[in-house]
Amino acid sequence: MIKKMAKAVVAGMGELVFPDICLGCGKYIKNSTDNPLSACFCPTCLGPALPVFDHPFCPACGRCFESGPDHLCGACLETPMVMDSVRAAFMYKDVIQKALGLFKYQSKLSLARPFERHLFQAFATHFEMNAFDLILPIPLHASKAKSRGFNQAYFLVRNFSRLYKDACGRMPQWRIDIVSLARVRATVSQTGLDYKARKKNLTQAFACPKPERIKGKNILLVDDVLTTGATCNAAAHTLMDAGAVGVSALVLARA
Repeated sequence: MIKKMAKAVVAGMGELVFPDICLGCGKYIKNSTDNPLSACFCPTCLGPALPVFDHPFCPACGRCFESGPDHLCGACLETPMVMDSVRAAFMYKDVIQKALGLFKYQSKLSLARPFERHLFQAFATHFEMNAFDLILPIPLHASKAKSRGFNQAYFLVRNFSRLYKDACGRMPQWRIDIVSLARVRATVSQTGLDYKARKKNLTQAFACPKPERIKGKNILLVDDVLTTGATCNAAAHTLMDAGAVGVSALVLARA
């Protein structure tokens, strides 16, 4: 009882000394437990509802539609992706677009924990969680990792094993793997490029240093944003060439 009271006092002092500040507008906020992102944004900046990824969407690439049933989009009918399926936690707009920019380009790493919780919920919602052998965050080239200081995709998934154990009461059969897929060629930013240019930009960008770790495995790729899908699809090509039996992708936001 005394320990609990002491923790409460310390927590209260922490709020006074280090009050939470909204990453959107800079106002002081009081953290709410109903939404993990409320630790980082005030109710005004969060808006009335988060842009949650939901039906209807293309069952292959995850492109969302305004109405109607789920159906393959024109791009997937014309040129199917290597990946089996793509799913997301959010649509890439509103506060999620702003938050991802702060996280990725301004190193607001306090967003990592709420992001990972929303992403894990999407994992549980859209996939059979035990269908995979490996979960691979999309790697950065060494030069990009050095300049940025962290891999945003890894930060989104690094605690998935613990979240799974908390939810299911046991450790998962899959594992997080950050060595079996490598980014071996530095590429220019994909921003502003169309799908054809992105695909060319990513030619031979990935490699599997030890293909025996990939052979026969079902793999889930994780990334922050998927727009055209060129990055994840290029990684999936490399994994399938190394002997993977299936590759899907889970992203925080789908454009």
